[in-house]
Amino acid sequence: MAFTGLASNERFTANQVREDISRIMATLSPKEAPILDWLGDADVFATSTKHEFMEDHMLPNYIVASTAINSATAATGIQVNGLGLALTEGTILENETSAELMQVSSVVGANSVLVNRNYGGGGIGSLVAGGQLYVRAMAGVEGQDHNGSSVRRLGVRRSNTVGMFYIPVAASGTDLAINLAGGDSYDNVIRKGLIDALHQLEKEAVRGVLNSSNSLGTTSATRTMQGIRTQLTTINSTITASSFATSPHTYIGNLWEQIYMNGGSPNTETWAIIAGSTWYRDISNLNDTKVQDSNDKEEFKRVIRRYVGPLGSAEVLLSRVLPATELLLVPRERLKVVPLQGRSFVYEDLGKTGDNEKGQIVGEYSLELFHQNAMARAHT
Repeated sequence: MAFTGLASNERFTANQVREDISRIMATLSPKEAPILDWLGDADVFATSTKHEFMEDHMLPNYIVASTAINSATAATGIQVNGLGLALTEGTILENETSAELMQVSSVVGANSVLVNRNYGGGGIGSLVAGGQLYVRAMAGVEGQDHNGSSVRRLGVRRSNTVGMFYIPVAASGTDLAINLAGGDSYDNVIRKGLIDALHQLEKEAVRGVLNSSNSLGTTSATRTMQGIRTQLTTINSTITASSFATSPHTYIGNLWEQIYMNGGSPNTETWAIIAGSTWYRDISNLNDTKVQDSNDKEEFKRVIRRYVGPLGSAEVLLSRVLPATELLLVPRERLKVVPLQGRSFVYEDLGKTGDNEKGQIVGEYSLELFHQNAMARAHT
């Protein structure tokens, strides 16, 4: 569905004060804002300039030990990479380097669990800091009573600022007197302003950063939201441009494997590879050995708009928002561009002052991003 700028649950709310431009946005977004068009409208809206939402705990296939684990027979506290709350008492963990099994006896917090060693008598091993433990069954005993905890806990409360977007438009009396290709010049200004609004929102949805001096903004300070790019910190790989050009498939596969290990679902979620211009060309060059043509044809085609790999498939989007040698691997289901209630993009006519017609395009939007540890960013 094309991006209209509205939340789907307020699409039919009448706006009696300002001109609703959502239909125009829906027409423009497929060509002017491909990322927003791919994401579509959010199903929620914000109700405050600080937008809060709940992120549940994604069940991982692996957890990472942030400190070393020594060989021991006694119960051992393990420091983990923020995914402790996704485990339950009784969960079996496997150290694949030594085949030792451990059983979680207590979930201390997001970064710490207590385990009983040598489950099943298979032996005791060690693990270096940064090593992985495979998450196996959530084992229970017959007649076990509920201990009050839940693997599907309420989750973590997260927040983002609602960014304020403002595009002023104006045309002088002279401009209005000049007929451009049969169209009113002020209408042309508005049309270009609407395109600018989409461009700005897409840029901030991807590259936005918070105003560190005052993240919520004031009448004297701007208000911006945090975008996708700065939030992807767990799988954040640096790749030389020449290496990626040689084998894009290898690096995309490596990113997807890490996503899979962290609980992402490449085969059930709707994914996109959002790529800058150079890396988009490198991905398209994957089909250079499959080009079929004959010398009587006048069209040459080499482009990949959908990538299918061993761990999943993704639409490939060319983006002017990203640097030329950068890509994001993200799922639609865990990203939402959220309007402030009643403040989706609208055009307001401010009337005539002096020898000018004036108006403005305004809108307020935030971004919901869930489970950044199961998305990926790669860059030079």
